[in-house]
Amino acid sequence: MLRTGQLESIAFFEHSLQKAKACSKHFICKVEKIMNIHPLSVYHFYHELGFTERFYWSNQENSLILTGIGTLVPFHHSTEEQYSAIEKEWKRFGEQVYIEQENCFGTGPIALGGFSFFDNYKNDQDWKNFGTSHFYVPKLMVTVTSEGTFITSNYEINEQTSVEDLLLQYKEYDDFLEKFGMKQPSFTQSECINKDEFEPNEWIQSVKEAIQQMKSEELEKVVLNRTLNATFSSDVNSTKVIYELEATRNVNYVISYQLKDTVFISATPERLISKKNNTVSSMCLAGSAAKGKTKEENTEAADWLLNSKKNNGEHAFVVNYIRETLKTYCNELSIPSTPRIMATKSLLHLFTPVEGKLYNHVSLFELIQALHPTPALGGFPKEEACTLIRELEPVDRGWYGAPIGWIDLNGNGDFAVGIRSALVNGNKAKLYAGCGVVQDSKPEEEFFETGVKFLPMLNALGGLRNER
Repeated sequence: MLRTGQLESIAFFEHSLQKAKACSKHFICKVEKIMNIHPLSVYHFYHELGFTERFYWSNQENSLILTGIGTLVPFHHSTEEQYSAIEKEWKRFGEQVYIEQENCFGTGPIALGGFSFFDNYKNDQDWKNFGTSHFYVPKLMVTVTSEGTFITSNYEINEQTSVEDLLLQYKEYDDFLEKFGMKQPSFTQSECINKDEFEPNEWIQSVKEAIQQMKSEELEKVVLNRTLNATFSSDVNSTKVIYELEATRNVNYVISYQLKDTVFISATPERLISKKNNTVSSMCLAGSAAKGKTKEENTEAADWLLNSKKNNGEHAFVVNYIRETLKTYCNELSIPSTPRIMATKSLLHLFTPVEGKLYNHVSLFELIQALHPTPALGGFPKEEACTLIRELEPVDRGWYGAPIGWIDLNGNGDFAVGIRSALVNGNKAKLYAGCGVVQDSKPEEEFFETGVKFLPMLNALGGLRNER
């Protein structure tokens, strides 16, 4: 066996099953430290276990990598109360699971998933598998931290469940990990055979309309998104896309969430909120410029960005919003007075980190609901900006720009916002990119900026192969 020995496994399941049934629990969780397992191998070969769901997550510091495959329990809601509804279901699940011991951060029962940008989005068929919210507890999960590599396996039980039943399932997972846990995936790169951007002139006109409304109304900023549809020579392999994004990223999260035949992939530089005990972290990311081709050009671009009135004003909306929102929940809040530069593969951003200490009994879902969407993704004021977005954008955002991440049973977790992203189905992909529009924005420059934001994901998908 790749993991614990047979006698130890028998003892674990005998003890856990007895305890779980005595406490009327419906689930058992087993966590083990393990050697020589690669999360992307588990992600790639998930179908060998007959699973149709998989999730991959690596954070900005690469200090946490998660891969979860197969659904033990799903949580999804399509109401405007989706945040509190998901939280209630997650707490209810926590009361039903038996856990033998306290687990390391990022292990044990974890809910993986996210929300749509709008609570009541247009019924877009592209997003039919995702809905307005979807989370699941994986049957099998790999976690990589500074403490090592861990396997979490979760099991559903009832009164008829026997130790032999659990051992049989455990052996199936063990055989899978032994056969595929370090197997190198093989794939060919898809090539783009067609690209179709939404009418450039119509999008530029939408930016002009937004600017005009700002001159006559109280709206100060709105974030407008546009899409690019790409068709490839063969089905896009999301494992290959992750490899490409991981190899070329700077400080991005890399996230992939597959439900049935549709995959949402994001290489986002932006955290919405993370929570570990009573410490929370967020960030303000707004205001950007294209990177130069040389070190000197990058220095010039960074200096220009740091001194740009337009970009600093756009950034200030986000800083003030996050400060005012979080001070309701925090008794300590640390926010630098001036932004710094964050460099991604193709862009420079104005970036301000945020750290806080929470009052007691503040939940991660409560914070997500309070923050989303920040002015970096929606605009300011929030309600007016979101109303205008729905008027001007012809394509529903789905999960673009929305919270996606994970949460454990202690209420700890991390959520990013799904920008620099693509929705993939077979050999087709829809890419999303947005920009912040303020009164002194220049529509053609905003169009260029969104084009630059398409490039990292398009390149990872294979879309630049024909242009080199």
